[in-house]
Amino acid sequence: MNENTNTREIWILWLGAAVALAYLVLQRPYAGDVVLKTSMCVLLAIAAFRGKLKLFALALLFSAAGDAFLAYDGQLLFVPGLASFLVTHVLYAVVFVLATKGAATPMSTGRKVMLAVIPAFAAAYSAVLWPRLGALAIPVMLYITAIVVMAMLSLRVRAIAVPLGAVLFMISDSLISLEKFLWQAAWIGPLVWITYALAQLLITRGMLASTQKDILWGTESRSLSQ
Repeated sequence: MNENTNTREIWILWLGAAVALAYLVLQRPYAGDVVLKTSMCVLLAIAAFRGKLKLFALALLFSAAGDAFLAYDGQLLFVPGLASFLVTHVLYAVVFVLATKGAATPMSTGRKVMLAVIPAFAAAYSAVLWPRLGALAIPVMLYITAIVVMAMLSLRVRAIAVPLGAVLFMISDSLISLEKFLWQAAWIGPLVWITYALAQLLITRGMLASTQKDILWGTESRSLSQ
């Protein structure tokens, strides 16, 4: 862990993890379940803001909005939820580029493999999904494009937690589309949440651990630590 990472921010991450676990184990629906689900990303946004990651914090707030839409009514509000997470991925991509400008991590063999696997998997899975998408074809394809670009750009970040989180985000969203468009099973829902929560926690931890100075609104004041 970077010495510049504040202990209070780490405790906020642990609190976010505890909220995620509570949402997983408590039987839904119950009063306040939407608030509980949304709280994880709100807490992570607070940690990011305290860590001077303002644009990243904004991305997490869009994730929180997406969580709220899908938790309240995942069928009726699927498109607003999708749009919220699309904005999240666009902002994540921008953050990764700004944070590594002039200091991108040299591509190891593993990262090069993932650089090829990520778009290949997305293309193959999109081909499977396409006949089932109907009116949602365009928004879903736009979303897939955004998350693929985000995941590929995450490979620029030195902290391995960031690309690991990005890949888990892709896995989580793949499971959502599996359940919505292709096949339903009782285990998919919990696994969606587990992979999603781990994704957000890992990405946030990696960004907090790697960043030494502010990433301002659209402006990088310093790249990731050497």
